[in-house]
Amino acid sequence: MGNCLREWASSFTVLAVMCNRHSPLHRDSQSLAQWFDIMTSIGDYGPARMKFPNIGIEIAYNSGVMVGTSGRVVRHGVDSVIGDRVSWVWYMRDDIYKFVDIPRGHYSKYESIIADAFCCR
Repeated sequence: MGNCLREWASSFTVLAVMCNRHSPLHRDSQSLAQWFDIMTSIGDYGPARMKFPNIGIEIAYNSGVMVGTSGRVVRHGVDSVIGDRVSWVWYMRDDIYKFVDIPRGHYSKYESIIADAFCCR
């Protein structure tokens, strides 16, 4: 398994696919604050709301909507819906990086982008 994971082509270490599932409010405790979750939902279903109570946001989570947020920092959840919904969530778990002994990805900072664009050509 370790050899396969070393060849994994995505910075995300987990893909969860869920059908017609209620997702209670939660934080992703095995993620890091700077990592983002990407959540998408498709299907033929009634109104859905995704809630982010600790930042005071609630959005319409209709079919085709894609949301990115820090799952470690931002509490999030989705209510049950009437109809058929398939959701997939890409996210990262720190223990996977530790298990396969590979460095964690780091994200660009604004200062490094500016330096690369204007200073080092």
